[in-house]
Amino acid sequence: MKAAVARQDAYDGNNPDKHATSVRLAREDVARLARTLKAAGLLPRTDHEALEVRLDAAFPEAASRDQVSFEGVRYERWFRPATRSLSGNPMSWDRGWTALDPVAPISRPED
Repeated sequence: MKAAVARQDAYDGNNPDKHATSVRLAREDVARLARTLKAAGLLPRTDHEALEVRLDAAFPEAASRDQVSFEGVRYERWFRPATRSLSGNPMSWDRGWTALDPVAPISRPED
C-alpha cells in the first residue's frame, strides 16, 4: 500500500486520478488481510471488535439502523461506504455497531 501511495504522490502529470485505482485496491487488500488475520486469531482484536463479533453472531440478520438489546445495552447497526469509485458510487461497505444509552431496568410494582 505504501508503494501505491508513493507512486500517486510522486506523480506530477495532468491526470488527478492517476494511480487512484491501485491505491484503492491496495487499501482493500490491507483491510481484507487484517480481517482474515483477526478471524484466524493471528492478530488481536480490540475489545470493541470482539463485541461486534458477538453482536454479529447474536443478530446476523440486523439491517442498517436496527436497534437491539445485548448484555444490558442497546446497540444500533450501521453501514457506510468503505470505498467509492471515481464517480462517487459506493464500491464496498463497512459495517459495525454503536452503543446507545443503557437499557433502563424494568420497574416492578411495589408489593
